[in-house]
Amino acid sequence: MLYSIPWYVVLFQSIPEMFLLIILGFKLFNIDVNFKKTLLVSLLISIIVYIVRKFASVYGFHTVIFIFFSLILIRIILKMNIAYSFICIVTSLLIDGLLQSILTPVLLSLFQSAPEGLITSPWLNIVLFIPSGLLMFLLYIFIKKRKVFLFDLKIYENDAKYLFKDKSLLVLFTVLIQGIFITVMNQTFYLSQQTYVLGGIEYTIINIIISVFTILVLFSIKGLGDDIKDKVEMSLLKTHLEQIEDLFKALRVQSHEHKRHIQTIQAMVYLDEIASAKEYIDGLSEGYSYTDDIIYVENMALTALINGKRKVAEISNIDFKFSINCSLGELKIDSWDLCSILGNLLDNAFEAVRKEKHHRLVKLDIDCSEGTYIMEVSNNGAKISKDQMDKLFEPGYTTKESVGRGYGLFLIKNLLDKYKGSIEVYSTDKTLFKIILPKGEGNRND
Repeated sequence: MLYSIPWYVVLFQSIPEMFLLIILGFKLFNIDVNFKKTLLVSLLISIIVYIVRKFASVYGFHTVIFIFFSLILIRIILKMNIAYSFICIVTSLLIDGLLQSILTPVLLSLFQSAPEGLITSPWLNIVLFIPSGLLMFLLYIFIKKRKVFLFDLKIYENDAKYLFKDKSLLVLFTVLIQGIFITVMNQTFYLSQQTYVLGGIEYTIINIIISVFTILVLFSIKGLGDDIKDKVEMSLLKTHLEQIEDLFKALRVQSHEHKRHIQTIQAMVYLDEIASAKEYIDGLSEGYSYTDDIIYVENMALTALINGKRKVAEISNIDFKFSINCSLGELKIDSWDLCSILGNLLDNAFEAVRKEKHHRLVKLDIDCSEGTYIMEVSNNGAKISKDQMDKLFEPGYTTKESVGRGYGLFLIKNLLDKYKGSIEVYSTDKTLFKIILPKGEGNRND
């Protein structure tokens, strides 16, 4: 049976609990929220639930109301999508339910009180909330400092439609709905008279089973997050291997051409056709194209990337210039991550200059300075406005009307955070993306 609560329980338990539910829920999925706005949302939801508890008689109904109005108010005040807000809120509710299922029977036993004591002595609600609230806060601090989360939901932050297309996340929705249903039913069962019918031991066993189930749900969420992360890494690795394959194909073609020319010249020399051999060599020299040559740099992955982009630039009539003015031996970054960072920046630069009617210029410069690598990708395309500059690294933001766009720069920012690097953007007479990566011991590039 659902029971009403006095105003001081709302003030000292409901509002703090809902505040913790929101900030912890979003932090579990690597999303930060504005504390002031979150406090406002918590206040409004607490008032709504307070009113509902006065008139509703079915336990668990206020949980449904809480979820419903949380999603609406978060959308209105925090400007976040309802889809991933649901995932965050329900996950934090599962954690809160798990803590309550474990702590409430223990604390009531210490106070020598039965569950109906929560109705006759409302202050017990506040006392029982303090341990679980403290644990939720400590969990939030741990996640924030360690930067660990179930999985990164930011990639869907501005693209809820794409979120529903991901079958893995549809599984997550189903698991969360089942989990919250079982948690609510467990609390309903505990507060009902059936607890006394079964006895303490039976309920304890049931409570342990449900707690284990809840923990397994959280591990399942983590597993789905790892699966999504693996998909992204596999996509990057596939792109990297395709670039290497293109380089090997170019090398095979070049080797075949060189072998054929050498055989022709060798035959002329054996036949003592020296004049014809000289003429043949002169013809090869005059028709020799710079873009037919393979450019080699110290890093094999970068070699593949640069040569691939040179071919793209040639086809698109883009003047692609690059310079590497230092050794890359201390560049401690996985080769596919390096290609993902520079490849995305070069793709954006090529796309930016394609609208230029005259000279299309894209440059890549790599230098070293005081223990850091500085990589600059610039182009002479259209300038980036201030409004666009503020949104460049937001997931899903793009000026192009196409599915799946808008995550390149967001991905770059995440990769740079992984390697403790940074990115700066300037757009005046030219647009410049400046990457700064620290040097490291050893070399992770193959």
